[in-house]
Amino acid sequence: MKYFIYIPGLVAIVITALPVIDTGTWWIRIFDFPRIQITVFALFILLLAFLFLKDKPKIKYSFISLLLAAISYQLVMIAPFTPLLKVSAKSASLTEGDNQFTLLMSNVRMENTDRDKLLSLIRKKEPDLVLLTEPNLIWTKALIELDETYPHAIKEPLSNTYGMILLSKFPLINPKVNYLVENNIPSFHTQIKLPSGGIFDFYGVHPEPPKPGSDTYERDTELLLIGKKIKKDPKPVIVAGDLNDVGWSQTSHLFREYSQLVDPREGRGFYNTYNVFIPLMRYPLDHVFYSNDFGLVSFEKLEEIGSDHFPMWIDLTFEPDASDPEEVENTDAEENAEVEEKIEKGK
Repeated sequence: MKYFIYIPGLVAIVITALPVIDTGTWWIRIFDFPRIQITVFALFILLLAFLFLKDKPKIKYSFISLLLAAISYQLVMIAPFTPLLKVSAKSASLTEGDNQFTLLMSNVRMENTDRDKLLSLIRKKEPDLVLLTEPNLIWTKALIELDETYPHAIKEPLSNTYGMILLSKFPLINPKVNYLVENNIPSFHTQIKLPSGGIFDFYGVHPEPPKPGSDTYERDTELLLIGKKIKKDPKPVIVAGDLNDVGWSQTSHLFREYSQLVDPREGRGFYNTYNVFIPLMRYPLDHVFYSNDFGLVSFEKLEEIGSDHFPMWIDLTFEPDASDPEEVENTDAEENAEVEEKIEKGK
């Protein structure tokens, strides 16, 4: 019996410790994702250890101490994304007028053939902005009927699951499709002009996930390059998309500190968007980060559309604010150097 406790417990301890290593190696970075699941698993092993381990006290309590340390570390990492801690994204002070707008964001899953579900959702919710990841040419043609409602758009359909579409009711200023790191993975950059005349920068992103044969250096570099642009020329800005990363990862945390953006999940909940088909293995992969120039009206996960990702919905107000968000620390010289190092590695 004790081996059925010690072996899984040691596994939980090791995969908790591995992501502490500052590396982009895929088989290490992949353990950034299941922190909630690892915590629950470790708590179960801890209970079994208290109930059934009969070893010498020194061995038993050394094992239990390591388990408690692993659980504590995991809880520290995920706690900011629970209502137990403060929010970093301020609530809207004005909830009506030409400065309020909505964004619907969804990874459509290229192989998903049930395109009517997404169309119905867009017709029902009537968002002002729509950001879609993974559309190919077939998806793009299926959505062409939306062009009348959304006269402004950037469309970059691809057959490699990294296509993107941005649909907007509002004018887009200098819209660009960039290939910042990989020549087959695009990102969007545009300015969006609201009916009130307010203008903000918008970045749409969908970098590669960590997987066998693909480390995270390129993913991290793409995000940090955008962060560098934001830091160099601070403006009201939104960064949105399927980041293939979780909000509690080293890269996400460094990016938000470096660019001084807030995460509406902090202090509100996990809002796990992936995987629709495996409820016990869900992570928050689809994100909206933004500067302190916006107020949050609502943020929610929507019903499934046949994809392996749930769509996300966010309702914001444009409230320009020159001050830094109180809950986001500035990077120091060491962290600034880390950003430059990660960018160089990704190149």
